[in-house]
Amino acid sequence: MRKKGKRPVDIRNIISQVIKKLDTKTHGQRGEIVQAWQDAIESKAIAHTKPVAIKKNILTIEVDSSTWLYMLSLKKKNTLLKMQKTLGKEKIKDIRFRMGEIS
Repeated sequence: MRKKGKRPVDIRNIISQVIKKLDTKTHGQRGEIVQAWQDAIESKAIAHTKPVAIKKNILTIEVDSSTWLYMLSLKKKNTLLKMQKTLGKEKIKDIRFRMGEIS
C-alpha cells in the first residue's frame, strides 16, 4: 500500500537496485564468472547451460536436458580446473548442475 502523497517508484529503479544487489553477491564478478564458464566448456554446451548462482564459492549451473547434465557431469573435474585457472581456486570450489529452463 502506498502512503499518501508518495509517488510510485519507477520499475527501472527497482530493477537496477536488484541487479546491483545481485552483482555485489558475486563481488562485481558475475560477468567474469559467466565468461570463465563459457571459456571452460565446449561451444555446443553454451546454448544448453546458464550459470545461475554462486554461494559459498559453489557455482550452480542450470542445464536444459538430462543428456547435457550427464555429459557436463562427466567433464566436471576438467571444467572446474579450467575455471580455477582463470578465476583462482578461492573463487570457485565446486560446480553443481541442476535441471532448469534456459532462456
